[in-house]
Amino acid sequence: MKLLIIRPQPGADSTAHRLRAAGHAACLMPLFVIEHLPVQRVLAEGYDAILLTSGNAVRAAADYLTGVHNLPTYAVGSATASALHKLSVPVAKTGSEGVEALVRVAGADGHKRLLWLAGEDHTAIPQLNGVSIDVETVYRSAAVSTPDDFASKVAQSDLVILHSSRAAMHFAGLCDALELHRGAITLATFSTAIALSAGVGWASMIVADTPNDAALLDTIKRHFEMAHCAS
Repeated sequence: MKLLIIRPQPGADSTAHRLRAAGHAACLMPLFVIEHLPVQRVLAEGYDAILLTSGNAVRAAADYLTGVHNLPTYAVGSATASALHKLSVPVAKTGSEGVEALVRVAGADGHKRLLWLAGEDHTAIPQLNGVSIDVETVYRSAAVSTPDDFASKVAQSDLVILHSSRAAMHFAGLCDALELHRGAITLATFSTAIALSAGVGWASMIVADTPNDAALLDTIKRHFEMAHCAS
């Protein structure tokens, strides 16, 4: 299958590598670029641990992470953990089921006040009894000009992968502005929240069981196997 990736670099290359390793054709058309923002919380005093949910956040806050503290660092996803390892920042725990699950782990480890270094379009802050979370925005995704071949790349792809709610809304808006028929486009997303952001009317909406590329690939495989059996 030919899968279209619209996430910004370097994540686009990482996803493409996984897709090609699984035997798919990956087409890259990043619709965003990552812009780093200065870290405002100069000191980590008062926090028990640091929470990170993306490799982009790690790269944006690299100087802060390597020069500030001995606080335990919790990472959502192997890509985030890998980015931390490249900076030689120890990872206390790595979660694979989203930020809320990892916050529960951190809370169970005795940490009550967390500093979450995140992107501008982060998910909702988890609300857990006894655990407080402050968010520091360290990067944002800025939309680029619509590629001239946007419509043709969408039409030539079997499905489009959406990694964030921001990407889902932006992609849907571009399709509508260019009068592309939603019913001819299949989307694959990391979560129900992302799927909802894309709206309705698509040919199919594939939602991963957990928010990572491996789970999404498994879900895509099952979806098309079922479609093949049904035909």
